[in-house]
Amino acid sequence: MPSSLPPNHFYYLGEGLDPSIELWEEEAVQTTLPLAWVGDGRHSEESLWLAELPAAPAPAGAAAGREWQFRLNLGDGRLLHPEFAPAFTTTLTSLWLQDGQIFAYRPAPAVSPPLVVKFDDYQGSLGPRPLYIYLPRGYAEHKERRYPVLYMHDGQNCFDAFVDDSYAGAWQADLAASLLIRQGLMRECLIVGVSNGREQRILEYLPPYARHLPPPRRPRAAVDQGDHPPAPRRPLVPVPGRADETLAFYRDEVAPFVAARYRVLTDRQHTATCGSSMGGLFTIYIAWEQTGFARHHAALSTSFWATRNRAGQLEAIERMRRRPRRDVRLWLDSGTFSSPGHGHDGQREAASARRALLEAGYQEEVDFHTYLAEGATHSEASWAARLPLVFQFLFPS
Repeated sequence: MPSSLPPNHFYYLGEGLDPSIELWEEEAVQTTLPLAWVGDGRHSEESLWLAELPAAPAPAGAAAGREWQFRLNLGDGRLLHPEFAPAFTTTLTSLWLQDGQIFAYRPAPAVSPPLVVKFDDYQGSLGPRPLYIYLPRGYAEHKERRYPVLYMHDGQNCFDAFVDDSYAGAWQADLAASLLIRQGLMRECLIVGVSNGREQRILEYLPPYARHLPPPRRPRAAVDQGDHPPAPRRPLVPVPGRADETLAFYRDEVAPFVAARYRVLTDRQHTATCGSSMGGLFTIYIAWEQTGFARHHAALSTSFWATRNRAGQLEAIERMRRRPRRDVRLWLDSGTFSSPGHGHDGQREAASARRALLEAGYQEEVDFHTYLAEGATHSEASWAARLPLVFQFLFPS
């Protein structure tokens, strides 16, 4: 059963003759702290070791939650560090190191790997669709732990474990979360990938205060009846978005489904949403129009253009400016290209949204964070590349 760790304590469960922890800064060892033996390990060749960390192991002058680095010298000629890095990187000030993974608590002796579960034909009010749920490492063993939840839109594209379900490549959210959690850079959480309704996607993510003109209908086959020509079709007219229905689907159907099957924290403080393009617009809608669902939000390459009103304003941004102040945390970003060498991926609109937030009294780096991905395009590959930064913002360790 996991338990919390005392402040500034570093535990190492593993092999070694006389191990020590080496604190890194600027790619070099700056301080070495001895580890004291405090108990037996899981087998005869390992032990439990302890060191008391400085009150602030991060570099001098660093803010709370700042990353710091370390490696272990096992005292027998071996160094312990990540496979592809010279040192571990974390933001935790008390931690437990076991089998090359960092924990903020004492873990079970054996910890199961992360897992993505797929519900192939989830039935709901928006129609059947796949639902994907990422379970973090150790979920099976740590039965008294409850976890925050991140809801990601366009669920078909979220996970590398089901990359064949994607229509434009996967965000690799499972790989990113697992790596960050192992390093103590992200809280253990469940990630729920909620699939879109395919041809209904735009309307599902479009706020009801905006309108969308459906695509032209396919030509019909008709037989010439002489004096009785086929009746003309009615002209296409713009229809309002249905993001309110989609949010109700998340809140009243998907969230209770997840809570009934998994150990999750259900309050808004421990709930987040994340989406890109039209999914980013849906995230903005949830944050400003339905604030009770989640407090933490990430909107990547947001399609603000879809809410342009008759006055030429982007209604989603105007609502961010005019609405009473919301208790939210928002990641807002864009790339610099909509496609290789072309466009701007909503860069100008994201800058307008930033100004609207500042005018409404929100504080940058307190209530929201903006990010410009140089050279990034409007694509799953670009969103996947910056997803580790997004995850650390939404659920920092």
